[in-house]
Amino acid sequence: MPENLQKLFDQGGPTLLAIAAVAAIGVGLFVERWLALRGIASRARAMDSRLRDLAGAGRISDVLAACNAASDGLNTVLTRGVEAALRRAPRDAIFAEMSRDARRLLNRLRRGLGFLATLGTMSPFLGLFGTVLGIMQALKRIGETGASGLDVVASGVSEALVDTAAGILVAIVMVLLHQFLKGQVGHAVLEVQILVEDVADAFARLDVRPAADESVAAREADRGA
Repeated sequence: MPENLQKLFDQGGPTLLAIAAVAAIGVGLFVERWLALRGIASRARAMDSRLRDLAGAGRISDVLAACNAASDGLNTVLTRGVEAALRRAPRDAIFAEMSRDARRLLNRLRRGLGFLATLGTMSPFLGLFGTVLGIMQALKRIGETGASGLDVVASGVSEALVDTAAGILVAIVMVLLHQFLKGQVGHAVLEVQILVEDVADAFARLDVRPAADESVAAREADRGA
Protein backbone atom coordinates (compact mmCIF):
# COMPACT_ATOMS: atom_id res chain seq x y z
CA MET A 1 0.00 0.00 0.00
CA PRO A 2 1.45 3.44 -0.94
CA GLU A 3 2.65 5.54 1.97
CA ASN A 4 0.11 8.33 1.43
CA LEU A 5 -2.76 5.86 1.23
CA GLN A 6 -1.54 4.10 4.37
CA LYS A 7 -1.41 7.44 6.17
CA LEU A 8 -4.94 8.22 5.00
CA PHE A 9 -6.28 4.96 6.39
CA ASP A 10 -4.40 5.52 9.63
CA GLN A 11 -6.14 8.90 9.97
CA GLY A 12 -9.56 7.56 9.03
CA GLY A 13 -9.36 4.50 11.23
CA PRO A 14 -11.77 1.52 11.04
CA THR A 15 -14.60 3.69 9.72
CA LEU A 16 -12.60 4.48 6.60
CA LEU A 17 -12.11 0.75 6.05
CA ALA A 18 -15.88 0.31 6.28
CA ILE A 19 -16.40 3.09 3.71
CA ALA A 20 -13.85 1.45 1.42
CA ALA A 21 -15.73 -1.86 1.78
CA VAL A 22 -18.99 -0.12 0.85
CA ALA A 23 -17.29 1.33 -2.24
CA ALA A 24 -15.91 -2.08 -3.25
CA ILE A 25 -19.31 -3.77 -2.83
CA GLY A 26 -21.02 -1.01 -4.80
CA VAL A 27 -18.54 -1.15 -7.69
CA GLY A 28 -18.76 -4.96 -7.78
CA LEU A 29 -22.56 -4.79 -7.89
CA PHE A 30 -22.43 -2.19 -10.64
CA VAL A 31 -20.13 -4.34 -12.80
CA GLU A 32 -22.36 -7.42 -12.32
CA ARG A 33 -25.53 -5.50 -13.19
CA TRP A 34 -23.90 -3.73 -16.14
CA LEU A 35 -22.76 -7.03 -17.63
CA ALA A 36 -26.28 -8.46 -17.15
CA LEU A 37 -27.95 -5.44 -18.81
CA ARG A 38 -25.41 -4.78 -21.54
CA GLY A 39 -26.98 -5.10 -24.96
CA ILE A 40 -30.32 -6.52 -23.82
CA ALA A 41 -32.25 -3.58 -25.30
CA SER A 42 -30.63 -3.96 -28.73
CA ARG A 43 -31.14 -7.74 -28.68
CA ALA A 44 -34.81 -7.31 -27.77
CA ARG A 45 -35.20 -4.83 -30.63
CA ALA A 46 -33.53 -7.25 -33.08
CA MET A 47 -35.69 -10.14 -31.84
CA ASP A 48 -38.81 -7.99 -32.31
CA SER A 49 -37.99 -7.37 -35.97
CA ARG A 50 -37.01 -10.98 -36.65
CA LEU A 51 -40.11 -12.50 -35.09
CA ARG A 52 -42.46 -10.10 -36.86
CA ASP A 53 -40.84 -11.04 -40.19
CA LEU A 54 -41.04 -14.78 -39.49
CA ALA A 55 -44.61 -14.60 -38.22
CA GLY A 56 -45.65 -12.50 -41.19
CA ALA A 57 -44.22 -15.16 -43.51
CA GLY A 58 -46.08 -17.89 -41.61
CA ARG A 59 -42.86 -19.77 -40.78
CA ILE A 60 -44.09 -21.25 -37.49
CA SER A 61 -41.19 -23.69 -37.08
CA ASP A 62 -38.67 -20.86 -37.49
CA VAL A 63 -40.64 -18.76 -35.01
CA LEU A 64 -40.44 -21.55 -32.45
CA ALA A 65 -36.71 -22.00 -33.05
CA ALA A 66 -36.03 -18.27 -32.70
CA CYS A 67 -38.05 -18.08 -29.47
CA ASN A 68 -36.24 -21.05 -27.95
CA ALA A 69 -32.85 -19.60 -28.91
CA ALA A 70 -33.57 -16.14 -27.43
CA SER A 71 -31.20 -15.01 -24.67
CA ASP A 72 -31.47 -12.77 -21.59
CA GLY A 73 -34.52 -14.65 -20.29
CA LEU A 74 -36.59 -13.60 -23.29
CA ASN A 75 -37.01 -17.21 -24.41
CA THR A 76 -39.46 -17.95 -21.59
CA VAL A 77 -41.54 -14.87 -22.43
CA LEU A 78 -41.62 -15.54 -26.17
CA THR A 79 -42.24 -19.27 -25.87
CA ARG A 80 -45.23 -18.53 -23.68
CA GLY A 81 -46.65 -16.39 -26.47
CA VAL A 82 -46.10 -19.06 -29.11
CA GLU A 83 -47.83 -21.65 -26.95
CA ALA A 84 -50.83 -19.36 -26.57
CA ALA A 85 -50.89 -18.74 -30.32
CA LEU A 86 -50.82 -22.46 -31.05
CA ARG A 87 -53.89 -22.82 -28.84
CA ARG A 88 -55.53 -20.22 -31.10
CA ALA A 89 -55.82 -17.77 -28.21
CA PRO A 90 -56.90 -14.22 -29.09
CA ARG A 91 -54.44 -11.36 -29.12
CA ASP A 92 -55.29 -10.12 -25.62
CA ALA A 93 -54.82 -13.60 -24.15
CA ILE A 94 -51.45 -13.97 -25.88
CA PHE A 95 -50.38 -10.57 -24.56
CA ALA A 96 -51.52 -11.46 -21.02
CA GLU A 97 -49.58 -14.76 -21.10
CA MET A 98 -46.40 -13.03 -22.21
CA SER A 99 -46.83 -10.09 -19.86
CA ARG A 100 -46.79 -12.29 -16.75
CA ASP A 101 -43.38 -13.72 -17.61
CA ALA A 102 -42.18 -10.33 -18.86
CA ARG A 103 -42.92 -8.79 -15.45
CA ARG A 104 -40.82 -11.48 -13.78
CA LEU A 105 -38.00 -10.76 -16.23
CA LEU A 106 -38.21 -7.00 -15.67
CA ASN A 107 -38.16 -7.55 -11.92
CA ARG A 108 -34.90 -9.48 -12.33
CA LEU A 109 -33.47 -6.64 -14.43
CA ARG A 110 -34.15 -4.18 -11.61
CA ARG A 111 -32.49 -6.41 -9.03
CA GLY A 112 -29.70 -4.70 -7.09
CA LEU A 113 -30.66 -1.11 -7.90
CA GLY A 114 -32.24 -0.53 -4.50
CA PHE A 115 -29.22 -1.96 -2.70
CA LEU A 116 -26.86 0.25 -4.72
CA ALA A 117 -28.94 3.30 -3.78
CA THR A 118 -28.80 2.21 -0.14
CA LEU A 119 -25.00 2.04 -0.27
CA GLY A 120 -24.90 5.58 -1.65
CA THR A 121 -27.19 6.81 1.12
CA MET A 122 -25.28 4.98 3.84
CA SER A 123 -21.73 6.08 3.06
CA PRO A 124 -22.06 9.78 4.15
CA PHE A 125 -23.51 8.65 7.48
CA LEU A 126 -20.58 6.30 7.95
CA GLY A 127 -18.28 9.23 7.24
CA LEU A 128 -20.04 11.44 9.77
CA PHE A 129 -19.94 8.66 12.32
CA GLY A 130 -16.18 8.29 11.82
CA THR A 131 -15.71 12.04 12.07
CA VAL A 132 -17.59 12.25 15.36
CA LEU A 133 -15.50 9.40 16.77
CA GLY A 134 -12.32 11.09 15.54
CA ILE A 135 -13.21 14.42 17.13
CA MET A 136 -14.07 12.69 20.39
CA GLN A 137 -10.70 10.94 20.39
CA ALA A 138 -8.89 14.19 19.52
CA LEU A 139 -10.58 16.04 22.37
CA LYS A 140 -9.80 13.18 24.71
CA ARG A 141 -6.10 13.33 23.78
CA ILE A 142 -6.08 17.09 24.29
CA GLY A 143 -7.63 16.65 27.73
CA GLU A 144 -5.16 13.92 28.72
CA THR A 145 -2.04 15.73 27.50
CA GLY A 146 -3.12 19.23 28.47
CA ALA A 147 -1.99 20.52 25.08
CA SER A 148 -3.88 23.51 23.74
CA GLY A 149 -3.81 25.88 20.83
CA LEU A 150 -5.39 26.18 17.42
CA ASP A 151 -2.76 24.01 15.74
CA VAL A 152 -3.46 21.08 18.07
CA VAL A 153 -7.24 21.32 17.67
CA ALA A 154 -7.03 21.85 13.90
CA SER A 155 -4.79 18.81 13.47
CA GLY A 156 -7.23 16.52 15.28
CA VAL A 157 -10.28 17.88 13.44
CA SER A 158 -8.61 17.63 10.02
CA GLU A 159 -7.80 13.97 10.65
CA ALA A 160 -11.37 13.32 11.77
CA LEU A 161 -12.81 14.97 8.64
CA VAL A 162 -11.07 12.40 6.42
CA ASP A 163 -13.99 10.01 7.01
CA THR A 164 -16.58 12.62 6.07
CA ALA A 165 -14.76 13.48 2.84
CA ALA A 166 -14.41 9.78 1.95
CA GLY A 167 -18.07 9.10 2.72
CA ILE A 168 -19.25 11.97 0.52
CA LEU A 169 -16.95 10.91 -2.32
CA VAL A 170 -18.24 7.32 -2.21
CA ALA A 171 -21.83 8.60 -2.09
CA ILE A 172 -21.27 10.69 -5.24
CA VAL A 173 -19.81 7.69 -7.07
CA MET A 174 -22.64 5.39 -5.94
CA VAL A 175 -25.29 7.89 -7.03
CA LEU A 176 -23.69 8.24 -10.47
CA LEU A 177 -23.46 4.45 -10.90
CA HIS A 178 -27.04 4.02 -9.72
CA GLN A 179 -28.35 6.63 -12.15
CA PHE A 180 -26.44 5.04 -15.02
CA LEU A 181 -27.87 1.60 -14.26
CA LYS A 182 -31.33 3.08 -13.78
CA GLY A 183 -31.14 4.52 -17.28
CA GLN A 184 -29.97 1.18 -18.70
CA VAL A 185 -32.79 -0.66 -16.94
CA GLY A 186 -35.36 1.87 -18.15
CA HIS A 187 -34.20 1.44 -21.73
CA ALA A 188 -34.26 -2.35 -21.46
CA VAL A 189 -37.72 -2.33 -19.84
CA LEU A 190 -39.10 -0.16 -22.64
CA GLU A 191 -37.68 -2.42 -25.37
CA VAL A 192 -39.01 -5.57 -23.69
CA GLN A 193 -42.47 -4.02 -23.33
CA ILE A 194 -42.48 -3.03 -27.01
CA LEU A 195 -41.29 -6.54 -27.92
CA VAL A 196 -44.17 -8.14 -26.01
CA GLU A 197 -46.76 -5.86 -27.62
CA ASP A 198 -45.45 -6.27 -31.18
CA VAL A 199 -44.95 -10.02 -30.91
CA ALA A 200 -48.41 -10.49 -29.41
CA ASP A 201 -49.86 -8.73 -32.46
CA ALA A 202 -47.76 -10.85 -34.83
CA PHE A 203 -48.53 -14.14 -33.07
CA ALA A 204 -52.25 -13.39 -33.09
CA ARG A 205 -52.10 -13.30 -36.90
CA LEU A 206 -50.27 -16.63 -37.21
CA ASP A 207 -52.06 -19.30 -39.22
CA VAL A 208 -51.87 -22.26 -36.85
CA ARG A 209 -54.58 -24.47 -38.35
CA PRO A 210 -53.86 -28.16 -37.71
CA ALA A 211 -52.86 -30.31 -40.60
CA ALA A 212 -56.11 -32.26 -40.23
CA ASP A 213 -58.16 -29.10 -40.81
CA GLU A 214 -56.08 -28.32 -43.88
CA SER A 215 -56.56 -31.82 -45.33
CA VAL A 216 -60.31 -31.60 -44.77
CA ALA A 217 -60.42 -28.25 -46.51
CA ALA A 218 -58.40 -29.68 -49.40
CA ARG A 219 -60.78 -32.63 -49.77
CA GLU A 220 -63.77 -30.32 -49.74
CA ALA A 221 -62.16 -28.22 -52.46
CA ASP A 222 -61.45 -31.33 -54.57
CA ARG A 223 -65.01 -32.57 -54.10
CA GLY A 224 -66.41 -29.23 -55.17
CA ALA A 225 -64.20 -29.27 -58.26
